[in-house]
Amino acid sequence: MPSRPGDSGGEQGRRQGVSSPPTHGTEAPAIPPPSGRLRRLLLGPPLPTHKESEERLSNPMALAILSSDALSSVAYATEEMLRILLPVAGLAAFTLSLPIGGAIIILLLLLMFSYRQTIQAYPNAGGAYIVTKDNFGLLPAQFAGVSLLLDYIMTVAVSIAAAVAAMYSYFPALYPFRLLIAIALIWMVTWGNLRGVRATGKLFAAPTYVFLASIGSLVAAGVWAALRGHLHALPPPPGATLRTTGAVGWLLILHAYASGTTALTGVEAISNGISVFRPVEWRNARKVLMWMGTILALSFGSITVLAWKLHPVPTDRKTLVSEVGAALFGPGMAGRIALLVLQVATTGILVLAANTSFSDFPRLARFHAGDGYLPRPLMRRGSRLVFSTGILALATLATVVLLVVGADVHRLIPLYAVGVFASFTFSQAGMTRRHWRLREPGWRHGLAINAAGSVGSGLALVAILVTKFTHGAWVVAIVVPAGVGLFVGIHRHYERADAWLSAPGTGRAVWRRLRILVTGNRHDVALADAAVSYARRMAASEEAVEQVVGRLEARGLLDHAGEGTLTLLVLPHWPGSPAAVPWLADQTLRWKALRRPDTAVASLTLERGGRISEGDRHIAVVVVGRPDGLARRGLAVANALGPDEVHALYVEVEPDETGGVLEEWSHSDLGIEPEVVPAPYRELGSPVRARIEELRRGTHAVVSVVAPRLALRWWQRPLYENSTRALRKALAGAGTTALVESRLPLAIPEAIPEEVRSSQR
Repeated sequence: MPSRPGDSGGEQGRRQGVSSPPTHGTEAPAIPPPSGRLRRLLLGPPLPTHKESEERLSNPMALAILSSDALSSVAYATEEMLRILLPVAGLAAFTLSLPIGGAIIILLLLLMFSYRQTIQAYPNAGGAYIVTKDNFGLLPAQFAGVSLLLDYIMTVAVSIAAAVAAMYSYFPALYPFRLLIAIALIWMVTWGNLRGVRATGKLFAAPTYVFLASIGSLVAAGVWAALRGHLHALPPPPGATLRTTGAVGWLLILHAYASGTTALTGVEAISNGISVFRPVEWRNARKVLMWMGTILALSFGSITVLAWKLHPVPTDRKTLVSEVGAALFGPGMAGRIALLVLQVATTGILVLAANTSFSDFPRLARFHAGDGYLPRPLMRRGSRLVFSTGILALATLATVVLLVVGADVHRLIPLYAVGVFASFTFSQAGMTRRHWRLREPGWRHGLAINAAGSVGSGLALVAILVTKFTHGAWVVAIVVPAGVGLFVGIHRHYERADAWLSAPGTGRAVWRRLRILVTGNRHDVALADAAVSYARRMAASEEAVEQVVGRLEARGLLDHAGEGTLTLLVLPHWPGSPAAVPWLADQTLRWKALRRPDTAVASLTLERGGRISEGDRHIAVVVVGRPDGLARRGLAVANALGPDEVHALYVEVEPDETGGVLEEWSHSDLGIEPEVVPAPYRELGSPVRARIEELRRGTHAVVSVVAPRLALRWWQRPLYENSTRALRKALAGAGTTALVESRLPLAIPEAIPEEVRSSQR
């Protein structure tokens, strides 16, 4: 029987001589994809990390996916201008829309050439967050990032609401169900994005090009009508009257300009999504940016000119584009079909516009999470090589916005443009400072472009805040600082928690005694006997094992552990799904046990008909990350179980991080080197099981997989990943295996040591 440990994992490992060489760089065990029939059915088979390059987009597909937000604004930008002007200016509104639209196109051109500079300067990702962080620091970058994240949320809400408006413009019976339809469309787009970048492109590219063809047909019909002299003003809708004249002040013009600038939302999407392009990424991104800007300028300008000539008056149940289409396509069968195609295409592009946010929101959230300002689970990619957590978070937040505000475009617009123009201003100001700071060849030309873009977008931001403040923009003025405060709070938590985990004393334990409580089932004697044999294999004496039949009795015994004692609660079961009541009782007992600092819980899966004998090898595998307090506690628990071998297993989810982690281990005092097992599908379960099967090959061994975790409060849990469920699922049916959970209570210090703070910087 192995000797009992008296100290932390590192020292005990040195005494036993169980330090294992790393497997990094040697032949690794074959890792199967994770199971999950429902996930495969809904999303498709998991994709390995090495196939990420195959998920890149061609330029035509990238135009459809990343430009849809900007291009879709053609459907409502001119209408938003006229809704401000018509009640006050009357018929003069249509004439005023031309110079206002021209000013918006000039700003669009400025932003196009500004972001062209940004993409070249930041070829990996040139969004407002990265540019602001590089040129102004982390805290100003949070304001830019929060503004842009808010813009992405509002983009989903506005685009989906506008898509539903296009639907009930042609099918009025859908109007009462607009909110339900909008929420259903959000989750349909969510499902499409969870399937992966390439699958999303195939699924959603067609609506963009159908919409562009429909707008092109609409403009062509307008040109044809003008050439024939048939492009005349329409009569106002029944019950509506328009003034022939009205008092027009600068504030009204400014308000209309602010509403019309919604045509520019989404211009930054390409600079945020450079990584989805095929090589050379930044060159292709610049090409697509210019394509997008040209198409947007022509489409928006054409719709504005047609509105100037036709005088359409949009209503709550009829959009401006639908009225222009009905006038130009005519009342005949061909005209009705063309109008139907236009409305279907408009609905499609507006739904797809939400997809732009689903492409960029998770990537931006990943940057924040990497800097410690958002929960770290947002950094991990899902089974289809997309940031699934970020996608689901965006869908949830957009759904909440629609439930609160309603699927009404005109109520959402004031909340929409503030965030995007704030991010524009931060990005262009950052580029201006970069040119001035680096003074690279041609810096004066770039400085002039980015300075003009910064001033133009800044003035638009001021116009939006001034004119739309009482209409809802005040909400954004509160949400952005509040969001920055939340992000800073998350960062402070991570800073202090990491400092505490890095301290040499964190996680150390001195246990003089191992006490094992074995629960059982009086109706399954074989299960109880096998669980007791597992416990006796680890115990230093017969007296250390206490067989408990009733779970209530076990709960009582947990309170009488004694000082310097590690209590191990064993919950045995056969492979397969247990009955509902015992499972629930076991989980309740497990949760109670894990609240205690010197208690571990072993969920023991036994082979049917098998027993554990004294001669069986006992292998302890500790799943570790960095050499911190969690790893120290996991190794201490593993050594307390009296194994023949201890293996520290580092699962390589992100290959780029492995070198730094191994470097930290080489300088640690834990006395063991981690074995590196690749995780091609970015989850822990399958790699751990593959390594266990490799260790057990040719022998009858008992394996205890130790998974240390932090004991967290409810509000802290979203900040950390929980891999226990995936491990438990993967280890089911893997022979006689116990998943040993141990929780380390998180004790955040009030002050961070200066040497730790310096290393974190």
